[in-house]
Amino acid sequence: MALAKPDRASLQMKVVKYILYSLLLLDVVLLFTQATVHEALDSLGWIILLAAFEYESSSLHEAYASRAEKYILVAIQAVAWCIVIYALTNYFLARDWLDLANASVWLLVCVAISYDVYASSHEKSLSARARKRIKVVLYAALIGFAITWGVQGDALDCFDAVLWIVCFLVIEMNIFKAAPASSQPNLANPIG
Repeated sequence: MALAKPDRASLQMKVVKYILYSLLLLDVVLLFTQATVHEALDSLGWIILLAAFEYESSSLHEAYASRAEKYILVAIQAVAWCIVIYALTNYFLARDWLDLANASVWLLVCVAISYDVYASSHEKSLSARARKRIKVVLYAALIGFAITWGVQGDALDCFDAVLWIVCFLVIEMNIFKAAPASSQPNLANPIG
């Protein structure tokens, strides 16, 4: 029996996600072998945060199975935020300005995504339009960092940057896919 079009599209998106996330895991393993401890921790924090965002954004408007699930997700995200901020601090102390700028922009992207996941807002509201414009500028900056690494001949950092951008755009697609329902308050996944 043939799959209906929406099911086929959903299946194709899952395959794309598995390929992207597998490439990202391979990329992180490569970075762990070639990076400093701080860069490795940075990657670990981001991968934990990405996994939490993927879980949350792919189940928007669905109730948590239990209070424990909600608190475990919050705890996991808190650990990831701490690791990422620790790495960001080390970039500052090492005066690694390009990595500091890149990590800072990623923090802003994640704050915007967190807001999109947890806040209830109307898709056409002024704040939603402003967030979209801000995220376009942030992603443009991230693309600029990737280009910089490419021009500097740092192929692994360039590939890494592009891969992270694409993986986070998958999260954005999850949020966008849920957008028609976002005109209703998001009561299923409140953080508090």
